[in-house]
Amino acid sequence: MAEATVISTSALIAKFQQALDEKWGYIYGKTHEKWDATKQANYARAKAGDSDCANSIKYGPKWYGHWVTDCSGLFAWAFSQLGGYMYHGSNTMYNSYCTAKGQLQNGKRTDGNLLKPGTAVFCYNESTKRYSHVGLYIGNGTVIEAMGAQYGVTTSKVTNSKWENWGELKGVNYGAPQPDPKPDPKPEKGYAIVTGTRLALRTAPATSAKIIMRVDTGETVKLTDPPPSDWVYVTYNGKKGYMMRKYLKEG
Repeated sequence: MAEATVISTSALIAKFQQALDEKWGYIYGKTHEKWDATKQANYARAKAGDSDCANSIKYGPKWYGHWVTDCSGLFAWAFSQLGGYMYHGSNTMYNSYCTAKGQLQNGKRTDGNLLKPGTAVFCYNESTKRYSHVGLYIGNGTVIEAMGAQYGVTTSKVTNSKWENWGELKGVNYGAPQPDPKPDPKPEKGYAIVTGTRLALRTAPATSAKIIMRVDTGETVKLTDPPPSDWVYVTYNGKKGYMMRKYLKEG
């Protein structure tokens, strides 16, 4: 039997960051589907009268042309992308797919231990006695979640009182030993090393410009034209565009 895939917390967080960057929408019951008017009409007919789907029927048209998911569907998609499996349903996720779990108060674990990035955080519905919503804690007090049909995939603060429980998920490595830190690399002249997280390569020197791609920390880019400004024109893997200078270490 093949060994089960073990997912790193950084890889899991990167998938949620991807959904956030791509401005995914929310449709109840979905995991990863490009939404359009035909799918919306079929969904509205099939789910008419279902209270869980009411907001998805109301706000669904705003997500035409976007990928859509729901809160636990985002986990199911991310795990499948990384070679693992996660149940699509927040209540079962908490009850059956957490290797460790407990309560949160003001964004902190009540057992006194630190809340680790890559941990799932849950909302509990007292009236139904079920865990009704889930998000991913990514560190620095931030949660990425598929919040609802009105908001899509967005961020919230882990200190929000709605986050009442935490769970470390099956198939995720939360305790892998960290390697010894390596000396800071020194780029050659005419090149720069990316120091920002998933730094955007843009079509123009403005934060409003279209993103061509994102480049991970530690990657090297060629300085095609480094004028004395806040932006640098660079080449990375054959693609040219602009990056913010403050997130580059130049040689």
